[in-house]
Formats: sequence, C-alpha cells, structure tokens
Amino acid sequence: MKKLVLLILFISLGVAPVISQIEFGFKAGLNSADYASEGISVITDGQENFNLFVQEANYGFHFGLYTRVSLLGIFIEPSALFNSSSVTYRIDEFDEGGITQLFKNERFNSLDIPVMAGFKFLIFRIYGGPVAHLHINSSSEVFDIDGYEQRFKEATYGWQAGIGLDLFKLRFQLNYEGNLSSFGDHITFNGHPYSFSDASSRLIGTVGIKF
Repeated sequence: MKKLVLLILFISLGVAPVISQIEFGFKAGLNSADYASEGISVITDGQENFNLFVQEANYGFHFGLYTRVSLLGIFIEPSALFNSSSVTYRIDEFDEGGITQLFKNERFNSLDIPVMAGFKFLIFRIYGGPVAHLHINSSSEVFDIDGYEQRFKEATYGWQAGIGLDLFKLRFQLNYEGNLSSFGDHITFNGHPYSFSDASSRLIGTVGIKF
C-alpha cells in the first residue's frame, strides 16, 4: 500500500508541471491567398471552347479552437479551424463575334487542422509544421457553365511556418502557408479533370485569446 501511495505521489509530481504548461484558447483571423497566374484551356470535341483564369483571390476568414503544450522550451500547438475562402474566375468564351468575358465566384469551406511545433526566441515564437484541409462544402457560380462538375478530395495537405507574439492573454500570429497539390484540381468539365499549374499559398493573420 505504501509503495502504491509513493508511486501515485511520484506520478502526480511528475505530471503536474506538464499539465501547468497546457493552454487552451480561441483564435480567428483573415487570410489572403495567392492562386495560379496561368489559366487553363477547356477543350471539347477537339476545339478550344474557353479559357478559365483566376481573376481575384478574395480575402478569407477562419475561426476555431487551439491548444498549446509546452515542455522543456519546446511547444506543440494543434488547432481545429473552420476556414472559408473564395475566388473570382474570369472565363473567356470564344464565339464568332470574338471573346466574351464572364466572371464567376466560387467559395470553399474546410476544416483546417494545423499542427505547429516551435520555440520561443526573445519575445517571439517561431514555429512550423503540417496542415490538413478537410473539405466540408462549396458553392459555385461556375455551375452555370454546361458540363462543369466539382470533385473535391476529402483531404489535402500543406505546410505552415510563422512567427507569433504573446501579450497577456492575447495571441498574435502571422503564418505563411504552402500546399502540396495544384489549385483547382477539383475542376471537371464534361468528365475531364483540370487544374491550374501552381499550388496555392496563403498569408494568414490570426488573433487568439487564452481561456
């Protein structure tokens, strides 16, 4: 019995400092995306019907919960964030009268799960790590174009790196994100898959508050 009590006391003393370094909180912010500069050509029946370009990457927003575990000068910070972003496409249609331009909006909603690991340097936090994007749903005006379909992957992956600053209970972060898949790989016209040549990247600004 005495050994059991001593064992419990030993475990408690060892775990207590670790538990004291666990932090929970809420975070929200905005992001600015950089999508592909080159367009894609949609061809049906052996003829080029139209070209699709990214006209503008609109600001997105995100919010959700995070936790941070610190031990021996290193911290790990996983988050679960609802992210919503949108893009405006320019569609150049070819006809006998020349080129007709159409502008269509598309919005994507996802659950983003970044897992950052880093350390503190002076008053700043330096960190980096992987991020998973779990597709939730989307809405698109491109469905007005005959033959358009969406085939989103259940999950796509990328990476983030950034710098943060803690001020009382506030948590400020500025992250850069890169992705491992080409932007627009969900686009399908008449059963044929398309994608832009470049992967998307984002600049993400976040403000959090510790509970």
